[in-house]
Amino acid sequence: MADLLPEVPLTLEGAWALHQMFRLRRPQWRALSTQDQGLIAAEAAGLFGTKSALFSLLGHKGDLLFLHFRDTLEDLHRLELSLAQLRLTEYLEPTHSYVSVVELGLYESSAKTYA
Repeated sequence: MADLLPEVPLTLEGAWALHQMFRLRRPQWRALSTQDQGLIAAEAAGLFGTKSALFSLLGHKGDLLFLHFRDTLEDLHRLELSLAQLRLTEYLEPTHSYVSVVELGLYESSAKTYA
């Protein structure tokens, strides 16, 4: 039976994640009126929804991290294209990005299945 043990536990595909890091173009952003800044921020917030988040970054990778979770790569790609159309992107310089997938580990089930 030991020959049937998998090298890694079984997993289920979970959500796809897009991690986007940006540097804020501060001089251009500060040149905007407070009203324009608010309108731009509200437009971006409307696209983020409940499956996205914004974080402040420490270190050299940038100032902001956008983290988006979607059920499919296609949904993630549509979101990325929509974000590129926002006025906010005129004030952001991309510094790094990557895609990952959250996998749900079936550690206990794997042990029972192959025991």
